[in-house]
Parts: sequence; C-alpha cells; structure tokens
Amino acid sequence: MPPELAAAAIPAPPSKLAERLSAQIEAAIRANGWPAGHSLGAEEELAAQYGASRAALREAIAIAEWNGLVERRRGRDGGVFIAGFTLAGAVANLRNFLLLAGAGLPDLLLARRLVEGRILHLALERLDPGGRVALGRIALGRLAGGASPDGDPRTRLDRLKTIVERQAAIAGSPALQLFGSALRHAFVDRVRTTGIDDSAYLAASTAVADLRLAQVHAMLEDDRQAARDLQTRALDLWESFIAAHPPGTLGGAAIVDRLCDPRHDALIYQFVQPARRPEALARAIAQGIANRALAPGMKLGTEQLLIAEYAVSRRVLREGLRILESTGVVHTERGMRGGLVVAAARRDTLLTLLPRALGGAPDAAALTLLPDLLRASAAALADAPLAARTAFADQMSGGRADCAAQAASATARATPDVPAGCLALMLLPHTAAGAAGSARDLVIAIRDGNRPAAATLARRLAAPHASPPASQP
Repeated sequence: MPPELAAAAIPAPPSKLAERLSAQIEAAIRANGWPAGHSLGAEEELAAQYGASRAALREAIAIAEWNGLVERRRGRDGGVFIAGFTLAGAVANLRNFLLLAGAGLPDLLLARRLVEGRILHLALERLDPGGRVALGRIALGRLAGGASPDGDPRTRLDRLKTIVERQAAIAGSPALQLFGSALRHAFVDRVRTTGIDDSAYLAASTAVADLRLAQVHAMLEDDRQAARDLQTRALDLWESFIAAHPPGTLGGAAIVDRLCDPRHDALIYQFVQPARRPEALARAIAQGIANRALAPGMKLGTEQLLIAEYAVSRRVLREGLRILESTGVVHTERGMRGGLVVAAARRDTLLTLLPRALGGAPDAAALTLLPDLLRASAAALADAPLAARTAFADQMSGGRADCAAQAASATARATPDVPAGCLALMLLPHTAAGAAGSARDLVIAIRDGNRPAAATLARRLAAPHASPPASQP
C-alpha cells in the first residue's frame, strides 16, 4: 500500500468519515497520477493504513466506486483498483446523479428530445462515406453477433442500441454522446423502478426500433425531413408510453430486488445491467423521495425502519446512505429524534465531469444546446410552487439579479427539471453569459410564474459560439 495515499492533503474535507476517506482516496489518485488498474491494496490494508474500521472503509470505497474512481475485484488477486475514467464511466456518473436527484421520465424525455435532435442534425450534416458504410451494415442487419433473425426481439433491440450509438459517433460530439447515452440509460433505469412488468416497455422499444431502422434508410437516401419526422415519431411513442404507465407503482424492497435481478438473460439487460445492492438501495430511496414528493427537511425514518422497509442488511444500508449523502440527496441527523432527512442533490458535483471525461472544454456543438436547456429550466422553475419561486427571487436580490452569469447558474441549480438543469450547469462554465438586463427580467418573470416570458428571457442568457437549429418537437 503506497504511503502517499494516506498523506494526500484534502481541502475542506467532508464531515462524514466515509466521505472524508473517499475524498482522500480521490485526492491521492489525482495527485499521484496512478494509471487505471493500479492496485491500492486490499480492504484490510486500506483500513489499517487509514486507522479506520472495515465498515467505514467499505462505505468510502462504495462512494468512490459509485463515482467511477475505483473498482473492487474479488478472488485471490483481488482488492481495490483504480478504474479507468472513460466516456462509459462518465455516462455512468451522470446517469447515477440524474437517478439519485429524482429525474422523472417526462423530464428525461424532454432532455432527450433536445440532445437527440442536435445529434441527428449533426449526423445528417457530417455523414461521410465511412458513416454510410456503417449505417448500411445496420440497415442490412449485420450486427456484431447478430445471427438471429429480425423477428428475434433481442436482435431488434440490439439494432436499436447500435443505431443511436452510431448516430452519435457520426455526429462527432463527445459531449453530446455523453449526454445522450446518460439520458437513455437513466430513462431505462427509471422504467425499471416504476413497474414490475417489462412487456409494455419491450413492446415500445420494438416499435421504436422499427422507426429508427426506417430513419437509417432515410439518412442513406439523404431524405433529411423524413429522418427528422421518424425521430419525432419515435420520441412521441415514448411520450405515449409514459402517459400510459405513470410512475410510483413500486416502492421499498420491490425496487431493490428489481434492480438487482440476476436474470442476465432478461431482454431489458440489452440496455442496463443489474446493480449492486447498495447502489440499488440508494436508487430505491431516491425514487421513494420522488414518488412521495418529499421536500428537503422532511424525515425518511430511522436506521431500523429503513432496514425493515427495504429488506437490507445494516452494512448495505450504510453503504447506500453514504452514496446518497455524497451526492447531497439526504443527510443523517443524530440524537433521539434523528434519522434520515431529505436534502437537495448538490448539482455542483457535476461541474468537473466534462473536463474529466473529455480532457478539456466541451465542443461547440454541445454548447449550442445551452439556450434550449436554460429555456426548459426557466419554464419549469416558473411553474414551481410560489414558495420555490419566491426563494429563487430572494436569492437573486440585490446586485445578483443584474449578473447574467449568476442568473443562468442559479436557474440551472434551482429548476425542478433535473436533466435540463444538470446539463445546463455542466455547459455554463464554457460559454459567455448574455445580457444583464435579461437577467433581471428573468428573475421577475420566474417570481411571477410567467412561463412564456421566463423561457424566452432564459434563452437569451446563453451566448455560445453558434446558435442552435430549431429544436425537434
């Protein structure tokens, strides 16, 4: 176990021991530049090195693993190893945050319309001979390992997954690829926490796959309008699915069991994989908060009650709670009347994700999404209850209301539209702010619940390098 791991300095460490240990591990990884696959040692060695209990160390590793920093390996040569920070890892990080922050299916779909609309626009503009060959192989059904006939649902779902990934690759925007993948994965995972029957979802996926295949043919024939229309129809189909299957039908232990379902041959695992039990518990608690519309400050219960409600061990509960606390979704109060208390997810934890995943500022194509993301964020905030709108206006009182950058950032942080707010917040550091006058008027429009004015004014706060094309409906 390298001694410098324990010696790494941590500015402003978190108060919880597990969070502090996790932050120290992350700081050491960053400071020493250890490559992916580097061994940090066994859990027993790490616990001894830090002078921490095995329980606290396990919770710290659970947080670091959830954030994509480390991975645990079992067996004779097992232990804790540094995970490679790849685009796939960034997708998992963003998906996890969206799920824990309570992103619902309607808001996820709205964000998908924006992101996938931009991806299609770029893919149509940048389709070159190599891209045509790749799309042609999809159109002919030549998928990796796809020897099954088109009537096989697994083959059709594999084709759907390949089509959307190929379009993102042709678009040539890593940031949009990150956003699109995370939104789709979060959408599927959210479906997994809302009902016990996958048949309706699989039927909708099959219908969407057929529309997407027709879209590939339209792209190969340079029929751009048909390609756009088919994408709109596909996303409208998902909107109909959401309307017919409202969330909230599952709760407690049922969600945990569903997310940990070991049947790897289930068709839905074409898109997601079973979660570890602490991760499943964290998602289940977050889903319960969203289902019951619990506001920050409300209590969820004691440790004993939560163990009984979710049918988990004390160790799993504590690992799951550390995941939630590290994201800011809950905090624990001590004492006779203590327990788990609802909080607001800290969206600022996403600010380093793009630079870490992409090695620098996001591309211009992603920045053109910002006006529409801010528009959606402001519209949702203007629709919020009066207390939330008043709190936002109070926060922006004084000179803050004159600062476009602060108004845009505050809107992205405060909006109940979790996906739009999170994506906007990730992009804001990389673009210039708009007119200050619009900022003051935006605050007034949100406070007064004037949705049309808030949406229009918020869009003006973003000044990326290029104006986006008209969003797909």
